[in-house]
Parts: sequence; structure tokens; C-alpha cells
Amino acid sequence: MIPSVLIVLAVLTSVVVIFLGAQVWLRYSRRGALLAPSTNELPPVDLEAFENLTDPEEEQFLRTSLAASEFRHVQRLRIRAAKLYVAVLSQNAGVIMAIGQAARLNADPEIAATGQELMQKAVRLKVWCLVSLTRMEAALFFPVLVSPANRLANQYMLLSYMAASLPGRAAA
Repeated sequence: MIPSVLIVLAVLTSVVVIFLGAQVWLRYSRRGALLAPSTNELPPVDLEAFENLTDPEEEQFLRTSLAASEFRHVQRLRIRAAKLYVAVLSQNAGVIMAIGQAARLNADPEIAATGQELMQKAVRLKVWCLVSLTRMEAALFFPVLVSPANRLANQYMLLSYMAASLPGRAAA
């Protein structure tokens, strides 16, 4: 009885390992096609709307114009919307990191240096996105005490312009 249970467990374990191995292989075998993405792959972000959602002056206006309970409700809605923008900014920073990585491998030293700088700024933007999301989570619980204001939009705009203007984005 015990040996048959062990055989069944061994077969199930083998099937799971093969399945996971296939998933890893499928995921990473397509990475070659992603070596040199372009800025055309970036989902558009309405930075003006995002800045409005995180503007401290707009928040202060709402705070003084609305009743406390209504302000908390509206502020939570604004924070949830801003979190969606930050998620897209973080995703775009990942694509820009891949662009920087491809440029960093370029034979032209100027392009390689720009690619390195692009990668560093994209990593910094991803960290700021994480910090902003954490701050926004706190602001969801305490909308009166914590403001979601941040400077992500300016950092993202600089990074996306830098990636778009990078000559010869393909790796050499």
C-alpha cells in the first residue's frame, strides 16, 4: 500500500515539476524578442490628470470645499485612480529599463552611456513608484492625515523623453 502511494506522489511531483519547468521555459524563451523594445510599446499616461489627482493645492481646495465625510470619500476615489496611474508608470519604467539595457550594450560609447543612465533613472522611478504606492495605501486609510502628493509625473516625463530621443535603440 505504501509503495503505491509513494509512486503516485512521485508521478504527481514529476508532473508538477515538468509543468513549472515548461512555464519558466516559455516565459524566458520569448525574452530574445524583448531585447530591444521601443517607446511605442509604452501605454500612454495622462500626466496632467495624474498631477491633478496628486496636487496638494487641489486636495486643499477639496478639503475646504467639502464636508469631512465627503472629502474622505472623494479623496479615496482620487487615490485609487492615482494608484492606477502609478501602476502604469511602473510598468512603463520596466520597458524603459529594457530599452536602456539594450542601448547599454551598443558599440557606440555615447549610446551605451545614455543607456546606462536611462537604466539607472528607470530603476529610480520604479522605486519611487513603490514608495508612492505605499504612501497612497496609507492615504487610503487616513485620507485626512496623509497626502498622496509626489513628483512622479516630472520624473516619468524626463525618463520617457530621454528614452524616445535615444538614437539607435537596438543593441549592437
